[in-house]
Amino acid sequence: MKPKIHFMERAIELAKKGMFTVTPNPMVGCIITQGEKILSEGYHSKAGTDHAEIVALKNLTKKVNSKMVMYVNLEPCCHQGKTGPCSNAIIDSGIKNVVVSMLDPNPVVKGKGVKALRSKGINVDVGLCKNKSKYINKGFISRVTKKIPNILMKQAISIDFKITDPKNKWISNKESRKDVQFIRAKSCAILVGSNTIIKDNPKLTVRLSKKELGTVEKRRNPMKVVLDTNLDLDINKYNFFDGREKKIVFNSMSTIYDTDKNIDYIKVKKNKSGLKLDSIFNILAEKYEINNLMIEPGRKLSTILLSENLLNDLVLYVCPKIIGKYGLSASSSVNNLSSSVIKIDSIKKFSNDVRIHYKFLRK
Repeated sequence: MKPKIHFMERAIELAKKGMFTVTPNPMVGCIITQGEKILSEGYHSKAGTDHAEIVALKNLTKKVNSKMVMYVNLEPCCHQGKTGPCSNAIIDSGIKNVVVSMLDPNPVVKGKGVKALRSKGINVDVGLCKNKSKYINKGFISRVTKKIPNILMKQAISIDFKITDPKNKWISNKESRKDVQFIRAKSCAILVGSNTIIKDNPKLTVRLSKKELGTVEKRRNPMKVVLDTNLDLDINKYNFFDGREKKIVFNSMSTIYDTDKNIDYIKVKKNKSGLKLDSIFNILAEKYEINNLMIEPGRKLSTILLSENLLNDLVLYVCPKIIGKYGLSASSSVNNLSSSVIKIDSIKKFSNDVRIHYKFLRK
């Protein structure tokens, strides 16, 4: 059996269909082929529903034979979770050839799914398009291996490095702001500082339809997270506290749970910069199963994130405006990023705005 790259690339593209809905699970796509023909496809669409391999097997209309090959971007699970073990279903189906892009980094699974398949005489090839598979599930990988989410900071900035404009609510244009909604939709949680809540009173929701997102499952709002050191925010005053999604208030005072409003107040220790962010990120990963964390910071929080090298991704919307001395300046750290710390992942124009997506070169 000689694995074919274009088939695995198709499985990865299918996996991405779950990017807005599968959290806290990883994105997984699966196809079943014979020769050069794709016989069946499937992807995991939501936690608690059938995994990609099961969907592909259910969609297969032909009787399984020894020439069929299953391609899946993540190792089939071998444990009982909300759904049954995919490895057992593959064994029972009669499929004899499986191509796995990457092993599942979750210690509960890692290597055991492949071992289970091979123990039943199934030919398993591992490693095809591994880097592409790692990239789409980098948040899941970070959570289960490092116990922190993948952390992305978003900021709109003028060409004179201002992040607020006293004359306008927005620096970026309408197209850029719509693009931000897609980043929100991909995120498991959005984190802001209390000053952002006070000044902007944001809802922190996703304002895109199922059609715009291209999903079959119900649109999901991320969890909302705020740093409120001294518990100064009035829950009856700000939009942050509205909605049915989980709200998490990290503070230095106490841990209490408001089940009526779905608010968790979580006490964490402080350091010289404020609440300990590394502790917060660990709690978000381990207690709340956050794979991808989006941060929409003000100047102080962005400075801490950059100076302490806490980011995986930075998305800047650079807008062709000169705001002048009355706008709030961006963190000087944004202006001093070097090529030894970051590399450009992508650049895209939204009318006259330019989105630059940087990846941090973290060890």
